[in-house]
Amino acid sequence: MDSEALSQFLTAMPFAAGYGTKIVQADTEVVCVTEWRDCFTGNPLLKAWHGGIVSGAMELTGLLATYNAPRSSSYSLLSINVNYLKPNRGEAALYTSAKVVRLGKQIVTIETESWQDSQESATACALLTFTYKTCGDL
Repeated sequence: MDSEALSQFLTAMPFAAGYGTKIVQADTEVVCVTEWRDCFTGNPLLKAWHGGIVSGAMELTGLLATYNAPRSSSYSLLSINVNYLKPNRGEAALYTSAKVVRLGKQIVTIETESWQDSQESATACALLTFTYKTCGDL
């Protein structure tokens, strides 16, 4: 899937539209950016991003990576394991990247990462597991 098709997928998802996430790169790795909004505040004293927003942005980027995989199909999230490394400062954009670690017959494993200033200075990382969704699944 190319960047244009992934961007159309983003605009069709209410979850993604609420975040305002945009695709920066979509090749072997998917990279997205989510601009700061005051409603993303988790700690008003630090003016830091809410952890749920950070994990949601990483989940969204991971989902885009599944659709960008060689055998793209429809997948549902099975699990997400997030490690928060340091706070994400408010008013600074959040970048997220995702790449496929393993593409099995029924399961896809994705590694994601978030950062603000430099990709070498990650603020969180996560391992996501998606399962193939068939037509009969809800």
